[in-house]
Amino acid sequence: MNDTVHIFAGHFDNRESAHAYTQAQWESEPGADATDAEYAAWEERNPTCLMKDEFGVYLDSDFIETIFGEGRYEYLGQRLTQLDALANIRKLAGEESNTLVLIFSEALGGFDAEMKSTSKLQYCGQFDCRL
Repeated sequence: MNDTVHIFAGHFDNRESAHAYTQAQWESEPGADATDAEYAAWEERNPTCLMKDEFGVYLDSDFIETIFGEGRYEYLGQRLTQLDALANIRKLAGEESNTLVLIFSEALGGFDAEMKSTSKLQYCGQFDCRL
């Protein structure tokens, strides 16, 4: 089955810092002694996602992959259907990049969204891929 994927590249100190930017983060859940109002406030604040905040669009984290370190381009190459796309992505990502972020079309929930570079990620484009 084929789909499309938006590909981003960036540099992070480690896998944890990459995930802290690209994946949903949750505060600790309030204890059993929390009031209904405190619990509701916690639900309102959570989860947070810095990348999603920068895009300002709906993103379903179930359809986002963060790939850090060695082997990221080999993995990506197995997913892409356009043979020449990988070389172009590597060029756009640059030498400093150590992380790829894949945002599959399902992550957008059917909404129109303009994908663009963020403060931490270079947008490399939209490509056809295998699921």
